[in-house]
Amino acid sequence: MTRSRLVRGKARRRLIYWCMDRNVPILNPRLNTGCGNVDVVEVAWPGDVRPALGRDIELTRGAVVNEFNDVELAKILIPDDELILLNKIPGYADQADEVIVRGRVIGHRFFDVNEGLWRFRPLNEAVSEMLALRLGYWAIVDMRSLPERYDVKPRLIKESRLPDRKYRHVAVSTVDGRFHGVAKLMRGGRLRIIKSWRAKPRLPKGVPSSLRDFAEVNRPYIEAKAREAIEFLKGVFKRFSNRPVIVSYSGGKDSLVALDLTAKTGHEYVIVFNDTGLEAPETYENVEEVSRLYGARLYVASAGDRFWRAIGEFGPPARDYRWCCKVIKLAPMAQLFKANFPKGVVSVVGQRALESPQRARQPRVSVSRWVTSDIVVSPIKDWTALEVWGYIALNNLPYNKAYLKGFDRLGCLICPANELAELKLVEEYYPDIVNRLNAELRKIIDDEDALRLGLWRWRRQIPGDLASRVKVKVTLRKPIEVRRVNDAYEVYSGREVNWLTLREFAKMLGRVKADESVIEVEGKGGVVKFERGSGVVRVSSSSGKLALDAVALVARASICGECNLCIQWCPTGALQRIGEGPSFRVDESKCINCLLCSTACPSAQYLGYRNVEEQANVRQGAAVGVKQR
Repeated sequence: MTRSRLVRGKARRRLIYWCMDRNVPILNPRLNTGCGNVDVVEVAWPGDVRPALGRDIELTRGAVVNEFNDVELAKILIPDDELILLNKIPGYADQADEVIVRGRVIGHRFFDVNEGLWRFRPLNEAVSEMLALRLGYWAIVDMRSLPERYDVKPRLIKESRLPDRKYRHVAVSTVDGRFHGVAKLMRGGRLRIIKSWRAKPRLPKGVPSSLRDFAEVNRPYIEAKAREAIEFLKGVFKRFSNRPVIVSYSGGKDSLVALDLTAKTGHEYVIVFNDTGLEAPETYENVEEVSRLYGARLYVASAGDRFWRAIGEFGPPARDYRWCCKVIKLAPMAQLFKANFPKGVVSVVGQRALESPQRARQPRVSVSRWVTSDIVVSPIKDWTALEVWGYIALNNLPYNKAYLKGFDRLGCLICPANELAELKLVEEYYPDIVNRLNAELRKIIDDEDALRLGLWRWRRQIPGDLASRVKVKVTLRKPIEVRRVNDAYEVYSGREVNWLTLREFAKMLGRVKADESVIEVEGKGGVVKFERGSGVVRVSSSSGKLALDAVALVARASICGECNLCIQWCPTGALQRIGEGPSFRVDESKCINCLLCSTACPSAQYLGYRNVEEQANVRQGAAVGVKQR
């Protein structure tokens, strides 16, 4: 499952291989798997296919029923006793997947954000099946071909079963059966051809299969993959033999495999679980089960209710405003590491390259960006999701049962990175946490449609695929606004600036002279002045860098999530907390003016530095007539 190619005139595709005899994918066609009949399947890049488990089958079958009002068709296309794969694809407003059955991409299931349900777009063999059995919505048209984006008028439709709603999909064939396609029903009974091809055969005959069958067929490949990872881990542990080994366990499938591989090295290790306070109940159950099974000591880095306290300060997190990661993930982990592993660790993680471009760029062995004494090891970096699930099935590992509820990825239930389809699952299974979030959101959003569509997940303009499908608009402002006025910055805060703390923070920039309304600082980088007005602090300096650092300090003195990352990152112990919220003291005799505390602080980063950067980008775009997205 590692080969890929560029298909002429198309986007990059990945090739997977399918054993038609056993009705399962094979991971390496060059190995002797006992399969005499192997087909090649092209799937969308990056092709990190995964098995459809439990509720995934129900949702996919439901998508067919929602689209075609045909239960019989849904059972034929999405059988109960066969291994079905899903592959995430772009191009839709929300979550969408290729559906792979019997080695054929039979269509796309996609979540319709306006209707709030899963729908299905058939392709190739699924269209052939619908036409042959006269199931679902179909039409035979009196045309020689099916040109894409062409509107077929009702007079050309010779036979049909059409939907009674616009924009539903219809399987289409020419009268001679040479060309098939998929259309949408438009106004006036017209059929708009959105995709067409030379007619394909119907789906091959099905053979009962399962994830376990897949694992057994691919046993030699999976076991070889595991041996390489185990030997790799042994080498890393030997190289850093002076450091304890921990497994960062999230309760997800990838970290489960990383844990099992670590255990098979025979090396001593402990398990660390980051409890964000927003995890699924099944995750907590799985962490307890796994720690008992492996007999390893369990450390829990708990954020408690820190998210709910911080949301009142920062407002809801967003994809472009993810303060939550620092407050409920990095801060508890950094605190636990500092208290229990002050000399550093080797941290085994379940990160994979196919999860994101960022993880693809990260080496297999690296130094943590946030905990500098932490050596991060990714033994399954080059594994696919299918290989991970094959290993789990082959070794009968106790995976998180939340996967059976239709979740593909686990972690914070109300993460802004979730698609609306995932948030709907959270609402279905864990309504209490969604109700609590909505109660916070309603304090700043008064449009129920905006809440329904999850538009709180963006601070700036929502992405084009979604924006083109929704008519609701909402603008969520950050709790701090920064404006450039001539050569100065004006910082407007929804919270009162702690002037005493700002005087303390100013010591990080140089020598301080201050009164009740003005703070002047003279340092190596230049001179900076803070002037307090009604609801605003004006920052001016001859140095742009110094002014930017000063804006970040104003943000820190206004809003604090009490994560204490700033204290943990201070290399000299110069920074001390003296009260709740933004209440700090700086020991001038210890401070080395490194501003690492601002690097760590979510207020400084998201409300200071990035705020200024975003405002600058908006002004630049407006100056050249660029629409900001």
